[in-house]
Amino acid sequence: MATRFRSKAGIEDRAISRGKGCYVGQEVIVRVQDRGHGRVARRLVGLTLSADAPVPGRDATIRAGEKEIGRVTSAAWSPSLLRPAALGYVHRDFVAPGTAVSIEASGDATVAALPFLT
Repeated sequence: MATRFRSKAGIEDRAISRGKGCYVGQEVIVRVQDRGHGRVARRLVGLTLSADAPVPGRDATIRAGEKEIGRVTSAAWSPSLLRPAALGYVHRDFVAPGTAVSIEASGDATVAALPFLT
């Protein structure tokens, strides 16, 4: 039975093949699958903020309480959500949609499922 690999970006179902020949990154994939049991330290998540919050900057710190759990990779005002939305890598213990976090200089945020849906 094949080990299910959970990539940081959540694209494993369409981007990873165990049957393919050699490819760039294969050694890292095998290491995570076989030695790490599919667990990665951080995962890509969506983050939504309140409508009046400023859009976070790139590399803004993401926190859960006093603990630093990740960084924002990109953010923008979302016209479909009518609020700022961001992407960031956070520690695997904080990836569940609905998890409350805070973002440096922007305030409270909530982990959201990807893709962002209105």
